[in-house]
Amino acid sequence: MLGRISTLDEPQFEVSLSRLFPGLFETPRPITTPDVPVIVAASILSLYEAPMLPIVKVGVAPTREKEGVKLFQAIGSQPIIRLLTETKPGDYYKILWNSCTTTSIWIGALGYDDTLDELLRIFVLTGFGDARVDSPQSPPALITLSEVVALYRERKLRCDLGVKDVASPAVVVDPDMPLMEAMNLMCETRIRRLFLREKGGEFVSDRNILAFLFSPEGLKMARDSPDSWTRLRLSDVGSMLARIVSPDASVEEVGRMVEPGRDVFVLSDNESLISRWDLVIKPWKAHKLHPSA
Repeated sequence: MLGRISTLDEPQFEVSLSRLFPGLFETPRPITTPDVPVIVAASILSLYEAPMLPIVKVGVAPTREKEGVKLFQAIGSQPIIRLLTETKPGDYYKILWNSCTTTSIWIGALGYDDTLDELLRIFVLTGFGDARVDSPQSPPALITLSEVVALYRERKLRCDLGVKDVASPAVVVDPDMPLMEAMNLMCETRIRRLFLREKGGEFVSDRNILAFLFSPEGLKMARDSPDSWTRLRLSDVGSMLARIVSPDASVEEVGRMVEPGRDVFVLSDNESLISRWDLVIKPWKAHKLHPSA
């Protein structure tokens, strides 16, 4: 079992991950190895729309532990974006061929027989909605907040809070904001989405930025004219549209509306954001998230 994480004093969800997510190890997830360069890892993240790539090296034990939790290296969109913001334009293309461990992060790990409560504690401990799940019978699996939110649709989770009680302020910026400035803002505030002023729920995510920069056109620009990257605007990047929901809707109702690729919501005031983190972690920390009977 997982070591105790002394962060909060929430009630325990005794039900195990193996009962809640019986098909978890049947879901294919891409992984990477330490020798894979950043450019390849970023392309995999974009191509497969993977939330995170665990960095796996056979036979090597995890090198970190925090509050009794094993930590494993992984790479995601934001670490790659941070790497670019910290690099001089003339070195953009060169650093793309560095090992993906250059800009890795650490996600937690737990066993398939551990509980949902322990999984949510790991999410809070690391600040990432992704964790590695180990099982003696299978290679490691990745579990994310997407799987947890899906429990609302499956009637396995309930919550009586209204979405207005868990909403986060939407960060709204001008569409013509320089892309590098936008990327810096994302990294400094640890947010994944920037909403576009006067665009009615339209936003650019870190995944949109990654897909744009690592497209064939973006990579050609990094190689042949790296200074051009610093002259790009946020409006040059593809955007997405959040679904608008009533502030009177319940967390449970909105949780059941989540679908792949459609998991971001704004209240009708266009100033408040509802993410997967808001739908799960905030109710859990408020003692308002409960397993269905």
